[in-house]
Amino acid sequence: MAKKFTQKETEQLIAGIREAYETKIRRLEYRLEGLTAENRSLRASLAEHKEREGKVGRAIVDAESKGEEIKQLYRMTAETEWRTLKLFADKWKKLAAQMQGLIPAREAKRYAEFSENLSALLGRDPGFTPPEEGEEFDPKAVIGRYVEGEEESGFNLDEVLNPKGELDLEKLCRNLGLMDE
Repeated sequence: MAKKFTQKETEQLIAGIREAYETKIRRLEYRLEGLTAENRSLRASLAEHKEREGKVGRAIVDAESKGEEIKQLYRMTAETEWRTLKLFADKWKKLAAQMQGLIPAREAKRYAEFSENLSALLGRDPGFTPPEEGEEFDPKAVIGRYVEGEEESGFNLDEVLNPKGELDLEKLCRNLGLMDE
């Protein structure tokens, strides 16, 4: 047979169930508040990471752009230097022609040979072509190949770059035809 509950027992049972539900609801609300706070924190962190990602992306694009600008600047500088060297070779050739009767024949011949070799090195020789667009130009390698193919001439590059005696730049520039008298 089923036991009948008194009103007091029923109220106590309902009060216990209500208290258990209220405790459960408080725990769930507390957990919900914690999850909500964590969600806000994660959203803020996500926004910060997206902002950083955007900055990094812009920095990479800027760096690539700047790299291209630098490449273009160095390419233009190299072309300018190349033209300057060609002008120097032309002036050297003119100077060699001017010195033809003024200096001993052997030295004049060496001067002229150096002038021709310099012109050949700078691309005036049909066997030598300047680097094409995108092709790497290594001046040290070109000069090295040139020096390897040279016989002992009286020209010493070390003496030119590091003169032992007193250097008269004005006289040198006048002799090379780089400066008018």
